[in-house]
Amino acid sequence: MIIRNLSLIFSLVLSAVTAHGETLTFQDLETWSTWRAPAGLTHIGDEGQLQLTRFRRNIDAVGDAHRFFYESKSRGRVSGGIWEANSNPSDAVKIIDGDPQTFWQPDPADEVEDWAIEIDLGRAVLASEIRITFPDTAGARPFRQFTVYASTGTRISVQEDLVLLEPVYRTTQPNSASEIVIPLRFISRARFLEVDAGLDLDPKTKENFRVIQRIRIEAEEKNSDAALAEISVRALGDNISIGAPERGRFVNGINSVDPQNLFDADMNTNNLIGSSFGSLGWKDGGVWFGVDLGAVFFVDGFFVYSFKPDEGLVGFSINGLGPGYTVLYSDGAQALRSNLPVPEAFDYTELFTHSLDGSGLGSFIDPNRDRLFYVNYAFKPRKMRYFFWHGIRDTGWGIVKWAEFMLFSPGYPAEVTLQSNFIDLGQVAGDDRPKVIKSLTWDADLAPGTQLQLRSRSGNTRTPVYTFYNKIGEEVSEDKWNSSPKVLRGPVDTTLVVGEDWGDWSNVYQASGEAFQSESPRRFILLEMILATDTPDTAAVVNSLSVEYEDALLQGARGRIEPRNARPNQDTRFTYTLLPQMEATDTGFDLLRFTVPSRVATNELELRIGQQSATPARVEQKGDSLLIDLPRTVIADSVQVVFTTRILDNATVFPLDLGLAGRPGLWQSVEPAERRSNIVMLPALAESLRLIDEFALASPVITPNGDGIHDELDMRFVVFKVDAVAPTLTLYDLAGRRITKIQSIPTETGQRFTWSGHNPAGELVEPGVYLYRLDLNADSGRDTRTGTIAVAY
Repeated sequence: MIIRNLSLIFSLVLSAVTAHGETLTFQDLETWSTWRAPAGLTHIGDEGQLQLTRFRRNIDAVGDAHRFFYESKSRGRVSGGIWEANSNPSDAVKIIDGDPQTFWQPDPADEVEDWAIEIDLGRAVLASEIRITFPDTAGARPFRQFTVYASTGTRISVQEDLVLLEPVYRTTQPNSASEIVIPLRFISRARFLEVDAGLDLDPKTKENFRVIQRIRIEAEEKNSDAALAEISVRALGDNISIGAPERGRFVNGINSVDPQNLFDADMNTNNLIGSSFGSLGWKDGGVWFGVDLGAVFFVDGFFVYSFKPDEGLVGFSINGLGPGYTVLYSDGAQALRSNLPVPEAFDYTELFTHSLDGSGLGSFIDPNRDRLFYVNYAFKPRKMRYFFWHGIRDTGWGIVKWAEFMLFSPGYPAEVTLQSNFIDLGQVAGDDRPKVIKSLTWDADLAPGTQLQLRSRSGNTRTPVYTFYNKIGEEVSEDKWNSSPKVLRGPVDTTLVVGEDWGDWSNVYQASGEAFQSESPRRFILLEMILATDTPDTAAVVNSLSVEYEDALLQGARGRIEPRNARPNQDTRFTYTLLPQMEATDTGFDLLRFTVPSRVATNELELRIGQQSATPARVEQKGDSLLIDLPRTVIADSVQVVFTTRILDNATVFPLDLGLAGRPGLWQSVEPAERRSNIVMLPALAESLRLIDEFALASPVITPNGDGIHDELDMRFVVFKVDAVAPTLTLYDLAGRRITKIQSIPTETGQRFTWSGHNPAGELVEPGVYLYRLDLNADSGRDTRTGTIAVAY
């Protein structure tokens, strides 16, 4: 793998924002090209904006033929365009330039056999018509006698680019028309099937579909001034299957070979479906395959092309589309488990079953009985990322050889994920130092129903991963490569991946300009961007994305807390030792910001800088933040902070950030000096199922009479081990009828319930004894407590 040097690219978009800070911006083709995007799903607009690709219906497949490439036998890698023009080839491109005022004229001196021109669409398309435009002016007249041929692009020679051309139009009398429209359809064994009702399709044209890649026009006789202005091919739509092998992945059963060949718009690759021995069922018999399309699409059409018995170069096909099959899809929503033989569990929905048993589309047609080869399915748009196909059984297939599965969309993809390459901020700045990443900002056009989601990761190291190949390009193990003779060794690819010091992906950023959520300072960052839409008609447009960063206060800072073990919910005296790593250009720090689990006795806090005791300029606790102003700026000295607090959760982390009064808003995080050295464990708690501690009831009797004494229930407690719980207190009368349900209120030291003695309607309950149930709603452990409370007045 070639690791790109991004510093030259990024230097073009760096601008100073403060004395210490800079901004890195993605805003044009050059900078956006450093991101990895699913193949064919994004493009850069004229003003440098990142846009999603819109998939179209009813397209001219000639206009963009030049964008599609494939490997030919005689010419190597070629794109769509003019395949052949034996006469006047220099003007041949004029028939595909989209301008009806330009034209190609064969040389009158050439033989009529050379008055021919052939177009290659660059990929197989599902077309509905061919339109031929002739000029009709002095010196340029329509061809009078000619034949139009079409081909799927399937070769009939193993060694040469020979294809079978079939006539689709032939003049029966001299032509004088300036435009000829040729409807296309399969001659037989084709069906158009509507999966859903109410699609509002034109019954006159819905059967017009045929796969073509090559179009050839041959003159049958010469006529003076003969000219051809334009050829266009009306296709049903952009095929979103193209690019799936590059952006997604495939899994398949043993009797469904090479499914990736169905998603390449190349008729010279194919997929084979066979039968198993015995009736094992489709799953165990291996008659299935699954596809990750690499993004979530709106899909409203699906076409399958099966080879005829003597069609194609590999193998022999019988049985057409086979005895029947089921198609399922998923938008990527996770499921707890899956009955499908796929590596990840997603929530799949059946799109249709096409079989002879009367189910699904079988009530209309049986693909085996009617010997179908080509079926075009239409349905209402579905969000689809994962496509799963399986036969209705594992027998009765014989040998089925399929060429293409085409999928169609009514517009923009529903969800596309992009990821930046490694962004080396140290290299960009030219000093190889870690940087404090301050914020991410973006400028985006978000129409109603569209979303932009952004996440980040950061780290200081990258780890190389090596892939070894032999001389013929097969991947081999490192041991195999090392033990092979040098003449049999192939190349070694190097891929850089995140190192051990990288954190997980951050939460999604909620607004532009939000503070950086991953670890900082760091040298490297990765960004992930998800562009999503609720409708295929609109999509987000990203005009720019910027990373604001600045020099760190120190080259590095590490810390540890002691003791590493404590007792649950008991006052413990902790010592945090900070070890700065400095360079001559460092500015140092004079602010400490701890995240602490509970209240700290600030009047008992001790501070040492170097080996000397010091008095903090200020100590203040705000929520879970303990802020300490140091009496002076520190650069190289160690710092120790001694404080007392309580811990309720096992494996409590004590984060520390460093700041400087002269650089407001900048916080540099401190790394653990050793692995997990900023974490305190509660061994006794880990061995216990107890989740509720320090339970206290102010009075077992409440007297809601307004005298200020025990007017309401006041219940306090501490929760162990579990995060994000929502404790509830439910009160019942002695007959077991629920009176009310109360949510807890967080306090500085735990949780609290209060109750005024009223029911939800605001009425004072009757005097008497009531039952209560405190429930933490935790997944495990002793998370409930019950008792009684009396109401008297």
